[in-house]
Amino acid sequence: MTPEERVLSVFDRVRRSDPSVSELYAIDATLRSRDELHEGRPAIARFYEERFRTSPVRPHVDDLFVSLPLIVALLSVTMSNGDIRRFADVFEVDEEAIRSLRVCPLAS
Repeated sequence: MTPEERVLSVFDRVRRSDPSVSELYAIDATLRSRDELHEGRPAIARFYEERFRTSPVRPHVDDLFVSLPLIVALLSVTMSNGDIRRFADVFEVDEEAIRSLRVCPLAS
């Protein structure tokens, strides 16, 4: 799987509320969302499982910018209440796994 395919797979699995999404991350990866830092694959798995249970979302990739090791995905995300929010997700990736993700909300 290429780094780009790995990132797109994250969004596919999130749309399906698939807990295997955490398997795309390195064992020592980090995920920062809002002011929360999730360190390591087990913590990232808990982050996704909590989101799937409490507020599932449907991300749509509007654009993808690749300058390895960084990939930036511009997203339109349909929230569980039907609202649409915009995000820029910044991934650091390599041939093996996602090393980090920073979720950046954008102004509407």
